[in-house]
Amino acid sequence: MGYKISGATMDRVSLVWRLRRRARRGVLCMAFFCISMALLYAICAENSVPVTDAIFGVRARTRAQPRAHSVIKVLRGGAKPMYIDPQKLPGIIPGDPHRPIPVLSSLNHTLESWDPPAKPKPKERTPSGFFSHLLPRPFTRALETLFGGRRKGELSGRGGDAALFGPRGILGEVWDDEMSSSMLGNRLKKVVQNYQAMNKYGVKVSGPGGVSSRPKLSGPKLLCQMKIQVDVSTLTSDFQPFSSLPWASQLPLKQLTSNLGPYKSCAVVTSAGSMRSSGLGKEIDSHDAVLRFNAAPTSGYENDVGSKTTIRLVNSQVMASEAHRFLSSSLYSSGTLVAWDPAPFSADLTQWFNRTDYPIFTQYQRYRMLHPMQPFYILHPRFEWQVWQRIQDNMAEPIQKNPPSSGLLGTVMMMSLCEVVHVYEFLPSRRKTELCHYYQRFFDAACTLGAYHPLLYEKNLVKRMNQGPERDIYTHGRITLPGFNTLNCTGDAGGALVDMRH
Repeated sequence: MGYKISGATMDRVSLVWRLRRRARRGVLCMAFFCISMALLYAICAENSVPVTDAIFGVRARTRAQPRAHSVIKVLRGGAKPMYIDPQKLPGIIPGDPHRPIPVLSSLNHTLESWDPPAKPKPKERTPSGFFSHLLPRPFTRALETLFGGRRKGELSGRGGDAALFGPRGILGEVWDDEMSSSMLGNRLKKVVQNYQAMNKYGVKVSGPGGVSSRPKLSGPKLLCQMKIQVDVSTLTSDFQPFSSLPWASQLPLKQLTSNLGPYKSCAVVTSAGSMRSSGLGKEIDSHDAVLRFNAAPTSGYENDVGSKTTIRLVNSQVMASEAHRFLSSSLYSSGTLVAWDPAPFSADLTQWFNRTDYPIFTQYQRYRMLHPMQPFYILHPRFEWQVWQRIQDNMAEPIQKNPPSSGLLGTVMMMSLCEVVHVYEFLPSRRKTELCHYYQRFFDAACTLGAYHPLLYEKNLVKRMNQGPERDIYTHGRITLPGFNTLNCTGDAGGALVDMRH
């Protein structure tokens, strides 16, 4: 006895079958689309480091570091952001502004006889597997990036930027103060050229710099130029337009140089990846004052970078980034804070106040409400551009029309507070690496050679001013600079006569 299937039942079965087939096709198409987009992202990410955004006209990120996923956006002329009481923010960890900062009375003792073991260099990865022989190299690199074979931001290839860091690389054993953008790999060379052409801050180039025939000044003359022509100043409550604002009382009454120092011996600890395995922690802590930068931690890295923090210099991007938790992290709540934000080259303070790169003043007010007793200063933007002018005037080619790095700004600031300043890993030692920061796993040669900041030229300038032996640079990444108060400069701003007191 057979069964007869009605037409309506057949239609329903047919409809279900068609829906299932469409669903399977949809899943396959979606999977193909996701794989294609992931592969495309990986190919782009292969050469997408923070500095290359400038090539494509994206707003220039102001520091050579990985992108912060959540940065407070500033609306020019738009609605004002809603104010949130910082006391009500989750996870607030108030610091103890009354806790004294540990200061050692002994002078710095250099470790001339100590040689830290050189960290073995990682072997270069070579592509392997079936697909590496069939697919073009960009696709195999993309697959490595997707499936964990490569590290975010790591440079690829045997040439270009990577060739600078090898044992026979262009950087050599000790930094050469004749380094030029022509020595960079194609990627960084293009980025630097784009930044040299950009003029976001309306820089008006003047002076004798940027000419190949420009004669090089001696180290003492450069030091006197820096002392005479750079004013290390900070905002105070009597400056306009701040004196007329309700929160003017939150600004210091006196300059930073009036309230801090003088210190005998100071350490400037950069955040360079080559600080890893340096073993310099005890030497750094032996200084009377220690300067650190941005979000550089000490916990867990004491053997290499020490534990003392007297001053921390932070840029406005770190202050605005939710990822850095500037308002809530206890990292910033001890010692003295100094903040900076680049202003237009010729702008006065009122123009800068209305046109900051990041909301430095909003964050400053919120932080001061949390830590009213902690010393907190803001660098006058004139200081940044005076330092920039000293770099350009002493280079044989045009430099990036962007403010100097925090590293150089902090170094010059400490020269106004200390008798002698030791700067660690601003000039790379034998541990030189493409690792950007000792506390992050991010690799990019731009962190050493510069992109947004004129780092390459800053290092040239510092190398010429260095008063210490080259062996210190090679073994410890340490340069020695005299404090401005120890310099006796006579004559013009070029420092024709110099007497170094000891």
